[in-house]
Amino acid sequence: MILGCDIGTGFTKAVVLQGGEFVYGTRVETLARPNRAMELALENITAEKGVKADDFDDIVVTGWGQGKASAKYKTAATIKCLARAAVWAEPSCRSVLCMGTQQSVALSVNDKGRVLRYMMNDKCASGAGMFLQVILEALGCSVEECAEIAGSADKKLSMSSQCAVFAESEVVSLINDGESVANIVSAILDSLSKNIASLCKKVNATDALVLGGGLANNERIFELLQGALRKKLHVFRPEPDLIAAVGAALSANGGTT
Repeated sequence: MILGCDIGTGFTKAVVLQGGEFVYGTRVETLARPNRAMELALENITAEKGVKADDFDDIVVTGWGQGKASAKYKTAATIKCLARAAVWAEPSCRSVLCMGTQQSVALSVNDKGRVLRYMMNDKCASGAGMFLQVILEALGCSVEECAEIAGSADKKLSMSSQCAVFAESEVVSLINDGESVANIVSAILDSLSKNIASLCKKVNATDALVLGGGLANNERIFELLQGALRKKLHVFRPEPDLIAAVGAALSANGGTT
């Protein structure tokens, strides 16, 4: 059995693979404590599957916290993990888009899962989960319910700000102008999706594009990306936010990369 762990800024995801097949996945808040987050993830795995750290043939870590986790674990580059996992889930995959908490990344790959090119959004740009979370909090709604709220929009608005701080001020102005929450949320999702889609275009994304990251579960974002890219999109399974963790587990045979 192999344990793959993706220590992100928001959540730490861990998956168990056996014989190249998915067995179990879990997620816990990182809270700026990578080692503790890994301990909690392992506790979840032990509680659910009865498997302890010593039972694994290998443990591989990737993500923001890979350099902060215990030195006893192998590490793997996140970009390579995303590519490996995408081709594992969808063999026809030639492009990957992962929408993370702090950053989104788009990459093109070959049939072996080798990265040919990749691009990341600017940390301040409206192309990642944290941007959406900050703006929606100003509107009093959550990421989970925003797709449904946007579905009742009856007017098309535009968001010009690419920075969360300025975008929040823009949202306040729209509220003061009497615009509905639904119309504002719709504009936010449209703006975010356009910025994310631009990353894909920069790497010449092709069909069979695999979507990963928590935002991949958002139906409205999926629809907007489908329209902007005009590509066949596949949401990473078993769960889109586990993509890097699965890739880490798949990297075990290659050791540190």
